[in-house]
Amino acid sequence: MNTAKTRKPATKPFIITKPIEKVLAAIHFHRYMATQDVCRLLYSPRSLSHVREILSLLAAANYLYRFELPHTSRGNTERIYTLGSKGRDYLANVLGLPVDWYFRPYKLRHFGASQAQHNLALTRVLVAAQSWAAKQPDFKLVQTRICYELAHTPSQVSLTNKGKAETLKVIPDAWLLFEQTKGGELEHGYPVLLEVDRGMEYREKFKRHVRSRLEFIKKGGAYSKLFGTEAVIIAYLTTGELPQYRESRCKAMCSYTMEVLAESHKEAWAPIFRFCSFLLEEIYDTNIFEAPVWYMPHSPTPVPLLSPAS
Repeated sequence: MNTAKTRKPATKPFIITKPIEKVLAAIHFHRYMATQDVCRLLYSPRSLSHVREILSLLAAANYLYRFELPHTSRGNTERIYTLGSKGRDYLANVLGLPVDWYFRPYKLRHFGASQAQHNLALTRVLVAAQSWAAKQPDFKLVQTRICYELAHTPSQVSLTNKGKAETLKVIPDAWLLFEQTKGGELEHGYPVLLEVDRGMEYREKFKRHVRSRLEFIKKGGAYSKLFGTEAVIIAYLTTGELPQYRESRCKAMCSYTMEVLAESHKEAWAPIFRFCSFLLEEIYDTNIFEAPVWYMPHSPTPVPLLSPAS
């Protein structure tokens, strides 16, 4: 009688290839990505099944951590990926990238739908910017900086409102620098200070947010020291399930901003602001950079994001 134990087949070691290194590096930069985000950035929209398989294998091997997007009214069960323990170790020890954070799964119960929507909206705008610019003959995206990196050196501004002084940290969600060329020569630069609005800041809180950005970008202030330019377009993007909500929120942000500009005697600064609203799932299908879908706070006429702030 044969009593020898049946041997389990040896499992193949998980090999990190150059394309997979790019996936890990992309998730390192954006921090939270869904399958379609990785697909749009590094593959093609037709490769969704292939990318989903790659991400699943990385999650199974602990290079990534996977969790479901908190349910919305539509019952969305989209999965979000962030770095896992092996992914952090690989990026730090093999690629030499700084990895000074890690996702704590036990905090998922506090990771609500609003925060998840914010993180994914930020990822998608940045991915959409890179994908769009790569197809343009006369536009380049030459620099992208994200809040996770900017948080290491936050800028501080001092505000006085109704006789009360306070100091606030200013950490933009992102900063993007587009350059438009003509005949191979630089024609115009478009530095965009991006803020993803979750609709959580009501009138006074939102107005304080706008005041802090005005103080941040004032001549000779922290903005020019951080980004090397005084030019700026301040863009607020809001998302939401219902079109009525998105439209009303966009109008409210425009109104609140004009109140701040009037109170500060800076109405002439209105053209540097842009506001728009989108459904999270439609960001990739809408041309949010060239199309006239953004509103300045003082005008009912939509304009492109990348148009001169004048």
